[in-house]
Order: sequence, then structure tokens, then C-alpha cells
Amino acid sequence: MTTATKARTSPVMLPGLIGLAALVVLGIIAWGYQLSQGMSVLGIGQAVVWGVYIAAFFTLAGLASGLVIIAALGDLLDITGIKENRRAILIGALATYVASGIMILMDIGRPLRVLNMVISSNMISPFMWDFLALALSVILAAIYLFSGSRNRWLPVLAGFVAALVIIMEGWILSMSAGGVLWRTGIMPALFLIEGLMAGAAVLLIAKPEHAATDWLRKALMILIPIVVLLNVFEIATVLYNGDPDAQVATRLYLKDWIFWASVVLGIVVPIALLLWGGKTRTTHIITGILVVLGVFLAKYVILVAGQAQPYMLAPVDYTPTLPEIGGVIGISALAGLLFLLGLRLIPSKES
Repeated sequence: MTTATKARTSPVMLPGLIGLAALVVLGIIAWGYQLSQGMSVLGIGQAVVWGVYIAAFFTLAGLASGLVIIAALGDLLDITGIKENRRAILIGALATYVASGIMILMDIGRPLRVLNMVISSNMISPFMWDFLALALSVILAAIYLFSGSRNRWLPVLAGFVAALVIIMEGWILSMSAGGVLWRTGIMPALFLIEGLMAGAAVLLIAKPEHAATDWLRKALMILIPIVVLLNVFEIATVLYNGDPDAQVATRLYLKDWIFWASVVLGIVVPIALLLWGGKTRTTHIITGILVVLGVFLAKYVILVAGQAQPYMLAPVDYTPTLPEIGGVIGISALAGLLFLLGLRLIPSKES
């Protein structure tokens, strides 16, 4: 018999809560400044319309979906350490979904514009499909959290829709007319793998049980090489016999120091740590942080590079401003703060 009980969690360190809350306040101040001064305080413009906000949205939405998928796999494959921590994983996913939604509101400038999507829905628009998939994934993750895996179909459906969210976002980017670098069928697969990488990395940081740690390490050692292969195949194909505009954009992409930072920090160092760094707590924390950072940088650089050479005109430049940076830090901290509060406030269910 399943009964609701008071949530039992490890004591939350007050300095951590205060630190996250302070960063959230920083994000609110940055957003307030943006709303009062207008979009001119951001680095984006008519040439580069998708910047660090969208990169953060892709990262957060991918991370949240990755966590839901991993929670579902824990139940379906009976993974020790993942299954037992389903509640915490799904709370983290919901907290990150909320943060990703706020990130979109910050990007559109006027938050009330999102009501137009609801009131005047264009059901043939891929953006509307993404909105609906994201909303459905949040609903299913919440149902999954409160009902557990009593129904076998629930983890399957929740994991499937979460994967659909990531794939849809990669597909939308690949269909966007503004960036020749994005027009590839590989983008949805790349987004899915990176979302799973981010989810596994965050769970590795969270100090799971030994069995789960081994599973997460193996997952990362499989997923990271897949990302490498996807990128190598795509870059080689474009440079060898691709569209001239795409070739120019790809060369700009390869010259960007942020691209190489994402390779070194998000791929090379994590793989080296996983292979030769031992199974210490410090190694896992550093590996997890670098993988998430690498995923974010990869999304950032491909977004900017994809807009840097518009229709063979002069290359344009984009640099995030302080309000953008403060906003991303604050909303990312909000995901952490909501997670900690969720652990304390959302009751657990025990058999």
C-alpha cells in the first residue's frame, strides 16, 4: 500500500540556499533592467536574433528532458540508484523546465506576447508544436512524479515525449531559414544526445549510489564519442561538398575559440577524467560541470556561427551583454533553488 509521507531529504545547507537566492535576485534585476530599457541593452539585433538566451533555453530544456528520460530508463531497465531516486530526478526536471520557460520569456522581450501563442494558435507552426510538446512533457513529468511507476506505460510515455521535445527543438533549428549552418538533418539527433549528456552529467554531480554512478559514467563514455562522430561527419561533409554559404559558416565556426573551448572542456577533459581520473567525488563533480558547460558552449557557438554569415554578406558579430549574462546566471540558479525547495516541500511516497 502506498501512502504519502513527509519528504525525507538530506539537510539543505543554508549558505547554498542563500547563494542561489542571491543569484536569482541578480537575474531578476537583469531582467527588470531589460524590461525597463528595452531590447537595445542586449547584444542581439536584426542580424543575430538568437543569442545566449536561446542557447541557455536549449541547454535547460535539453537537460530537463534528459533527466525525465533517465528517470524513465531507471524504471524500465531497473537501474539501481536511478530508480530509487526517481522523485529527486523528476523534481530536478520540473525545476529546469520552469527555468527554460522563463528563459524564453526573457528572449521575447515582452512576456505577455506568449499569450498570443495561446489565444491565436497557429497549429501548423513548428514553434507551436514545440510549445505543446514542452507543455505536455511538463504535465507528464508531474504526473510521473506524483504517481510513480505503478502504470508501466507512464515512464514510456513521459520519456518519449521528453525525447520529442529535444528532437523538435533541433528540428526547428534545422528548418530555420536564417542560418545555413543549421540546415542539416543531424541537428535533432545531436540535440537529443547532448540532452542525455547534460542529464547524466548533472546526476553524476549529485552523488548517486555506486551502481548508478557506474551506469552514468558508462553512459557518458558512450554519449560523448557519439557527439564527436556526429560533429566530425557533419563538418567533413559540409567542407568537402557542401553549400558554399554553409562552408563559409563552418569555417567561421571552426575559427571561433568558443568552439574549441567546448571541445576541450566538454569532450576532451571529461573523457580523460572518466578514463584516468579515478572514481573520486571530485572527479565526478568536475566531469559533470565540464560536460554541462561544454553542451552550453556548443549550442551557443552553433547559434552565433549560424547567423554570422547571412546570405554571404559581411560577417556580423555578437557579444552577450551584462544583462544577458546576469539573466542566464540568475535563471539557471532558479532551477537549482526550485529543486532544493521541491525536495523539501513535495511529499514523497513510500510503499
